[in-house]
Amino acid sequence: MMPSLLNKETIESIYECAIDILATVGVEFDLSSARELFKKNGAKIDGKKVYLPPPLLSKILDMMPKYKYEPTNIKKLVAASPFSNSPMILDDFTGLSRRGNIGDAIKMYQLAETFNLYKSVNPGVVDPEGNDRDDQFIAQIAMLLKYSDKWPNLGLRASKSNTKNGDVYTSAKKAIQLIKAIKGDDIDPVMGQGICPMAPLSYDEDSLINLTVLVEEEQDISIFPCTLSFMTGPESLMGIVIHDIAISLAGAVYVQLLKPGTKVSFSNFSTMTDMRTMQPVYGSPEYLHVQIMFYEVCLHFEMNCVLCGCFSDGIRNDYQGGFESCLTAMAPYSITDVEEIWCYPGHMAAFAGGSFNKIIFDEELMINCNRVLQGITLSIDPLLKNKLGRSLETKSFLTIGDVSIYRKEQRITKIFDKRGIAPGNSPAKEGMNFNADKEINRRCAEYTLPERSKKQKALLSKYLPTQCKY
Repeated sequence: MMPSLLNKETIESIYECAIDILATVGVEFDLSSARELFKKNGAKIDGKKVYLPPPLLSKILDMMPKYKYEPTNIKKLVAASPFSNSPMILDDFTGLSRRGNIGDAIKMYQLAETFNLYKSVNPGVVDPEGNDRDDQFIAQIAMLLKYSDKWPNLGLRASKSNTKNGDVYTSAKKAIQLIKAIKGDDIDPVMGQGICPMAPLSYDEDSLINLTVLVEEEQDISIFPCTLSFMTGPESLMGIVIHDIAISLAGAVYVQLLKPGTKVSFSNFSTMTDMRTMQPVYGSPEYLHVQIMFYEVCLHFEMNCVLCGCFSDGIRNDYQGGFESCLTAMAPYSITDVEEIWCYPGHMAAFAGGSFNKIIFDEELMINCNRVLQGITLSIDPLLKNKLGRSLETKSFLTIGDVSIYRKEQRITKIFDKRGIAPGNSPAKEGMNFNADKEINRRCAEYTLPERSKKQKALLSKYLPTQCKY
């Protein structure tokens, strides 16, 4: 029997509580056109609040395609993109944090592009210094398209602060059309984007405009609540989950009203708050329980949901960072029935920071964890008996063993080192930081820009920051 955190009765109770909240407490929609759309379809409106009675909720959610979970029996960790969304970068040499810049963003894409663990990319260095365009959002998308050929899966969204003249709709629209032009596809989705509602129980204007554009442009849509206990959400862990299911359903209903039959997936980045610092805590059992409860409710009601891991709250490459990355990446497999977890190598400081060396450490962690999850192909050596007989004479397998068998079944890491982390400014050329630096330099040196036509280069140069122009 596969593991699960919640039983059927508890899952249904959580869902029923969420439905009751939508009907009696309501959700704020900070966009008049959104409220008008709800009103037109029978929802009760009071100021900015939208109330969804159960019959109306059920009717609209029936328009959304159901997700059928079909196990493949292949468990794995997948790298989504480095950092996730990080405004600050840890200088692994000095140990100090600084604002991310254009050079950091380019290096991030180079590392993601030169390693097969990554299935998608995101402008993970948020608001980098050196972005001198009047529309910084489109500039970030243009950079992604110049430096990477991987699937754009955005956590970054257009907002009043990063778009030209605060025109969120136009910038979000242009960004998707730019991706379509470079990818040469105007029919299928060319990107995915995650939209984070504003807890408690609210969708701000920017998120609703981005959702509207995604629906109009027929792109992949994900809704991921990020609620903090005792701050923007309930103080209890199950209370957070009930809140998050409610707000996610409200967003899904809005999408269906815009265009019935649109697919919507979900994820969850809600967690506990450290009341000593008023900061979120991601490298914790509490985060795992919130995420997994949300996941199990979604799958029970046939809604697509993804688990995410490799998160760390630490601000150094140390025991805490490694423990938290491994905990959030591996523990879900023992708690619930999940086959794939999307990870964010280099993530630290609870989404506020990133480290290039930690990208390499987390990649190595993922490689080894995948060896545990997927197993190692083993076989009995037909010459084993003969070799054992000869070993009584040689007293060693160094002269009689087959090095190809050793290399096939055993992997020696080039990153993890018995000499430890070693500070980045250590004069000794040894330790994990030194190994990570070597790997970063090697991959950046081997990186080549994706091929772009003269027309594509000219198009991208219209939007690229000065430092990135062809």
